[in-house]
Amino acid sequence: MKLTFSSLPGAGSSTVARLLAKKLRIKHVDAGEIWDKMAKERKIDLMGLTTLAEKDKSIDLELDKKMLGYAKDENDLILEGRLCGWQCYKNKIPAFKIWLKCHFDVRAKRLAAREKKALLEIFKETKKREESEAKRYKNYYDIDINDLSIYDLIIDSSKMTPGEIVGCILKNPKFKITNHK
Repeated sequence: MKLTFSSLPGAGSSTVARLLAKKLRIKHVDAGEIWDKMAKERKIDLMGLTTLAEKDKSIDLELDKKMLGYAKDENDLILEGRLCGWQCYKNKIPAFKIWLKCHFDVRAKRLAAREKKALLEIFKETKKREESEAKRYKNYYDIDINDLSIYDLIIDSSKMTPGEIVGCILKNPKFKITNHK
């Protein structure tokens, strides 16, 4: 069983993917954690890496190559990251693809609380980050991040707890647990 979780920042995909992986007792690979490590290795913050990635395509390609490797080489895992669903789709890798959508203001409030930053600062950073990512995904892969047509399940996480979202996934008739341990 291979699942992908994708969303824009603050929608809850990392939290939900972690919870579902624990419940199903399968591996969880988080693209955000890999991105964080890449920033630390370069001794820059996340926005610095985003800015650098706008000029250096190899940064995105490095992350995406790692995630695609997991998708190709392993079974029984959850891949979580903005492009994981698209990577599986474009590379014809069977996976149940989930997108968590969430209103921008809700996502910004979550990010501000998590990162302990002012809401206005988060608004500006998040808008800049999302615009940068959308542009890079289109230029590098011809992916429109707003095209949700490839996803098997789209859930609005604006008013749901992570536990409720996990329950919603497990109860969804499209979701089939084939190799549950």
